[in-house]
Amino acid sequence: MMTVASEELLDETHEEETPIEQELRQATAKELGEEARNTVDLIIEKMLIVIDELSGHPLYAYQRPFARRFLESLILGDGATLTALWARQSGKSETISNTIAAVMIMFPVLTKIFPQHLGKFAEGVWVGAFAPVDEQADTLYGRIVARLTSDRALEFMQDPDIQDGVKARGRQLTLRSGSLVRKQTAHPKATIEGRTYHVILIDECQGADERVVNKSIAPMGTATLATKVFVGTPTYHKGVFYDQIQLNKRKQLERGARQNHFEADWRDAGRANPNYLGSIQNELARIGEDSDEFKLAYRLMWLLEVGQFTSAERLQEIGDKSMEIQRSWDRSPVVVGIDPARKADSTIVTVLWVDWDHPDEYGFYPHRILNWLDLGGTTSWEAQYHRIVDFLTHYRVLRIGVDTAGVGDAVADRLRVLMPWTEIVDMPSDRASQSKRWKHLKQLLERGRIIVPAHAKTRQLKVYKRFMQEMEDLQVEFTGPYMLAAAPEKANAHDDYADSLALACMQTTIEQQMPEVEVSHNVFYER
Repeated sequence: MMTVASEELLDETHEEETPIEQELRQATAKELGEEARNTVDLIIEKMLIVIDELSGHPLYAYQRPFARRFLESLILGDGATLTALWARQSGKSETISNTIAAVMIMFPVLTKIFPQHLGKFAEGVWVGAFAPVDEQADTLYGRIVARLTSDRALEFMQDPDIQDGVKARGRQLTLRSGSLVRKQTAHPKATIEGRTYHVILIDECQGADERVVNKSIAPMGTATLATKVFVGTPTYHKGVFYDQIQLNKRKQLERGARQNHFEADWRDAGRANPNYLGSIQNELARIGEDSDEFKLAYRLMWLLEVGQFTSAERLQEIGDKSMEIQRSWDRSPVVVGIDPARKADSTIVTVLWVDWDHPDEYGFYPHRILNWLDLGGTTSWEAQYHRIVDFLTHYRVLRIGVDTAGVGDAVADRLRVLMPWTEIVDMPSDRASQSKRWKHLKQLLERGRIIVPAHAKTRQLKVYKRFMQEMEDLQVEFTGPYMLAAAPEKANAHDDYADSLALACMQTTIEQQMPEVEVSHNVFYER
């Protein structure tokens, strides 16, 4: 029998934090004072215990960071939009329903103990459960109702320190404390009533209509600075779910940013649950790992329409998991691409090793990225020059291509003075020149002639994450005969790493070009 009072919960210990949980806690610590930070950590830790007690099934390691961030957002009132891209049947709905049930029961009680942090929930926690169609909305809503009406939950609510219970059911379940969860559809043709929520949940968000989400649903959390949770799996097209994931991933790369996007593919779920792994092995045998169905449901791969420069799948394929970044290289000549910063962009330097001895039958050399230098957009140019030179002195540099648009021509001239032993090549940014280097980069990618260092240690670096994110974001645009590539017009989207790579790759084509011969009269030759 379970009778756990709120005071008793505050005395219990918790299991060791995962690295992701530590990062979340440290991000909170940077913004809050020590006392407030300790209070928020205390509430979160004890709520995680309540979640496990209510469900009777402790959260798996990959589920805990998401639940922790969800709780943190509600406590801090930061109005975050969280995205969860999890494989089918990996427990995303279960994690959300268990967390919501615990919050609906406990937050109104804890407002008396922590009024500064939880005061806005004194009259209950209000939750809206949405999905593209009513049947899908019923799945998440039904799980929350099942959790709140379970024997464990009803017994838990009878605790003298809680004294709550289910008041009404139907399309809306209400507790005596005032907490409620309401089922609503996000279908474009549905009339969505104007409600107010502290939490907005959108399940199967990959199928949600962007206009409905932004115009009708999101405003329901404006007055309360609601936490929004978008949950789903990949599909064949972009939408509000894909765009929010990309936004969260880009913002996550900023210094000190909290994690708002969470992923768990079949491997993550299989490591935690042997039964799940067994089921996946059967699916692998039945439909195959490379089938669209398996890629979408379990590998979390977006099979997007034409318009992307490259795919996340291709980027994974060209990653060498045995290779770390190389902080120096003098065994063979390397080429470099520099994309100077413009306003909010970053100055990016990319160093490429080239297998000069083994071009393929079409003259394409194998390229390996050795390292990146990200100087941001805030460092003064005087400081940037010297940092670039110091960075490149560790490599045997043959040639450096510099984008001469904007301040690029001044950068190239200055580097010629600071690095007289190296050839500096001006790379113009007219459409014809850009098209030439983007087409060349795309050919190299498609032919597998570019390799990215993807060792476990390298994948933890911000430069690697930013490179992968920008390459995945990169979009193709055709203007007349020219193929151009650029970042999408989205917040925090950039293409500096991609442009730097394209500039570096073009340096290997110079060796293939025949010198132009100019015929003129030779005064030293007598006819």
